Amino acid sequence: MNQNPLLAHAPLGTVKPVLFNNPPPEKVFGYMPPRDPEGAREVMMVWKGHNASPSKDEVKPSPDFKTLNKMAIASGLSTAKDQPAFRKEHSDVKLKTANEVNAASPTRRSNLPTIPPSKQGNMFGMPSGHRTAEVVRSFGPEEPPVKYLVQGAYQDEWVRKQLEAEAAGGGRGRPYIPPAPTKAVLGHSYGASRYLQPPNNEEPWKMSKFKTVGPKVTQYSGGSVRGSGAAPPAGGEEAYAGEAAEAPAE
Repeated sequence: MNQNPLLAHAPLGTVKPVLFNNPPPEKVFGYMPPRDPEGAREVMMVWKGHNASPSKDEVKPSPDFKTLNKMAIASGLSTAKDQPAFRKEHSDVKLKTANEVNAASPTRRSNLPTIPPSKQGNMFGMPSGHRTAEVVRSFGPEEPPVKYLVQGAYQDEWVRKQLEAEAAGGGRGRPYIPPAPTKAVLGHSYGASRYLQPPNNEEPWKMSKFKTVGPKVTQYSGGSVRGSGAAPPAGGEEAYAGEAAEAPAE
């Protein structure tokens, strides 16, 4: 520290100067966790096989108590007090590890089975090119080449056969049977024909007792009622005058 920061004043319009010396680059403020030697690159891009850790019997085999008990009985020891001293004297009597057992008996079933010489040329299982009777009946005796599937050769072959059949006249051997319309189709066609009929000038149907009755409502279209020639409603000209007075001025 070159100067007391409490007594130092910054010049007008400038930032207060830093009076402390900067720490070295390796200085870490706070806690720095230890670096993991196995990072993301090693985890994703490096494959490591599993190495089984040795069992306790492999590192430090346990005493073989069955053999020790037989040896103690053969030596004339019959009490439990004599067992600890006898086991200390014969501490080399241990259980055999798995490697020792396999080395002593190579004919155990843990080893891989061997094929007899008489069956060396035999095939076990089903070959990859085998096609069952159901597959042959549905798709043919051979697997279709991928080239024909990608290029659409079977589609082109079908189109070619259809064209050849039409040219030879084999496709017209049977009479053409038109499709039979359903009731729904007939109903829709009937409704469409009624809707699309041209309008006629016939008088709309009306009951006989209403044929002589005139309309009770006058339709005003914006013109002069007297000039239009329409019959005045019940009440005479007074009704028209009242309607004109009630109509809003445009």
